[in-house]
Amino acid sequence: MMERQWPTVLATAIAGVVIAALGIYKSKKEALGCDGAEATQWLVLVRHGDRMDYAMPAWRARIQALGRYPRDPPLSTLGHRQARQLGTAAAATLKRRGGAVRVLSSPYLRCLQTITPLCDALDVPLELYPEIAEVLHHPRNVAPYAERFQYFPRLVDRADPHTGDDEETWPLGYLERMAATEWNLTELLDAELGRGRSTVVLTSHAASVALVSRLLGVELTVDLKFAPCGAYVFARDAKGDAWRLLRSGDSNAPYVTENAKTTYPWGYKPQYLEKWAETHGGQRYPRGASYEWLSAFRGANLARQGEASVSVQK
Repeated sequence: MMERQWPTVLATAIAGVVIAALGIYKSKKEALGCDGAEATQWLVLVRHGDRMDYAMPAWRARIQALGRYPRDPPLSTLGHRQARQLGTAAAATLKRRGGAVRVLSSPYLRCLQTITPLCDALDVPLELYPEIAEVLHHPRNVAPYAERFQYFPRLVDRADPHTGDDEETWPLGYLERMAATEWNLTELLDAELGRGRSTVVLTSHAASVALVSRLLGVELTVDLKFAPCGAYVFARDAKGDAWRLLRSGDSNAPYVTENAKTTYPWGYKPQYLEKWAETHGGQRYPRGASYEWLSAFRGANLARQGEASVSVQK
């Protein structure tokens, strides 16, 4: 009798192992996949998802004919799927971590769309942070706040520090801006430390991988890349502590399940890095930065720091 039961017992045991393995796999897919939740402060640097003008090249000409914002494409259909997957994974991770959460974003539409699922899941405001805007940025490249707020009711305004008539230069002007952004962002993060356990999520563009080199104090090389909906996770425990890298954003696995050839893990080309060195006495980025943007940043509505943090229960 027992001999006849063994196949059933064995099949049940195997099924249990498979179900358990699938549960572990699902939980890994639905989280960012990093340790260090006990750290006092996290900084999560996120890149936007797949963009519409790459997925549908005709979009740019059409939007130009309509007199709108060709430099400000929305997410593609795939990009929206990626954003939802990122939002699910990040929300699960941050709910387990607990503490105050603050979400900042570049003013470009694809960034706002990418991080909105996370804001919805955590029920937190979404703050504009123009300091982290796209390369060659100028405020005229994006819709004004009033138009954005109509479709993003969580959105909190912030003055754009770019006040000149011309766009910044690329790559030198942008890299200078990232150096100043790191300094300005550190002031913001230091203020958040007074709130106990906290997480700041910063949503940006591929080129902001230069900020990673600033935060970690390492040379910016061609090997430092940023995947669509990738998330770099940094941690520290006190003001002045060096940042620890908990997760690299060079990949969006396992939480994003589909990518496009047109929006890929992006890194700086050698000629961009060489141009910096040539104009800075041979110094490799981030060395040689002038911080010329700091005076503009400090006048950009910094008084509201800390007001949009919301506590997330475990």
